[in-house]
Amino acid sequence: MRVLFAVSPGIGHLFPTIPLAWALRAAGHEVLVATATEGVEAAVRAGLPAVDTAPAAAISAIFGAATGPPEERARRMSERGQRIAEAGHEVHELLLRTFGQVSAVTAAATAAVARRWRPDLVVHSRLQGAGLAVASALGVPAVEHGFNLQSEADLAGRFLPHLAEACERAGAPQALPSRRAVVHVAPPEMMLGPPVPALSMRYVPYNAGGELPEWLWEPPERPRVLITMGTVVPRLQGVGGLARMLAAAPEVEADFVLALGGDADLAPLGPLPPNVRPVGWVPLHHLLTGCVAVVHHGGSGSTMAALGAGVPQLVLPHGADQFVNAGAVADLGIGAWCPPGEVDAGTVATLLADATVRATAEAAAARMAELPAPADLVAPLTALAAAR
Repeated sequence: MRVLFAVSPGIGHLFPTIPLAWALRAAGHEVLVATATEGVEAAVRAGLPAVDTAPAAAISAIFGAATGPPEERARRMSERGQRIAEAGHEVHELLLRTFGQVSAVTAAATAAVARRWRPDLVVHSRLQGAGLAVASALGVPAVEHGFNLQSEADLAGRFLPHLAEACERAGAPQALPSRRAVVHVAPPEMMLGPPVPALSMRYVPYNAGGELPEWLWEPPERPRVLITMGTVVPRLQGVGGLARMLAAAPEVEADFVLALGGDADLAPLGPLPPNVRPVGWVPLHHLLTGCVAVVHHGGSGSTMAALGAGVPQLVLPHGADQFVNAGAVADLGIGAWCPPGEVDAGTVATLLADATVRATAEAAAARMAELPAPADLVAPLTALAAAR
């Protein structure tokens, strides 16, 4: 079986699909990734063949240049994120329009590759409509791969009106594939929204490779708290959103690990408190081991990795779907959230002392571990591709 992974640009969309791609390869199936920008190199680093489906400039033009001072960019991102959260479990129309444009830009190249390679199945990230268009054009099944806790019964149907240009460029009718499936990466009872038919799969965090520092193997002398803002927030807004969090760190009886990757400019933060240790790129799921809490921006990857690790979360949302994830963390009882400008030592200390939140987070992780592994989905996906 040949499986084409059609993925929206960006590692936040690509990384959640890597474990399933690996599982299919390990079972003897062929896999090809069709994505753009940083996702191409990231797929290659994961050991997967990849094709570039759009110029970086074309993708950047859709999302807009990061112009203006960091404070202004932060304000715009926060306002946009709060608008997105208004839709609750559903994907906001704003995102459907935006990713409809992304789908159009990537559709022609994705379709050209698919026609040459002839996949039996197309797995697409939730908002990559080029995957839906290509599956429709080739008459093969499409599998929507989730990456967070959002769920809605008719996402593809709501997305379709925004895919007219993508379908035209792919040479496909503006219609959904006749055979479709959805993969969720959390148990049905944790998903936002009413239950929908889906294949539930364990969330297996993939954060690329990285050298693990020696201190990570040593038992911590005090409670260890991880701080991370992912890759997008530091690049678009800088690290100013962490100023209050780091100012409060000396007042908390804990040691903090500041993980912002190797490219983030920490200079605006000034001298770091003595109980804050900055690190370069270290796989997130390894950093979570041994931590009693994690402070993060609400990115789906960070939220899901912490959920799977059973670590209580404090979410400081900045934009995009981060407010949705922040609300889910609070509703599930596995953590709390507050605006970045309102966090203080008391916020963190309260989370560290909350035994109920810790027990709930550990129980949620145990439930996540009960789900089928990516390898367990190979059989049903093979059957879906074989059904005619």
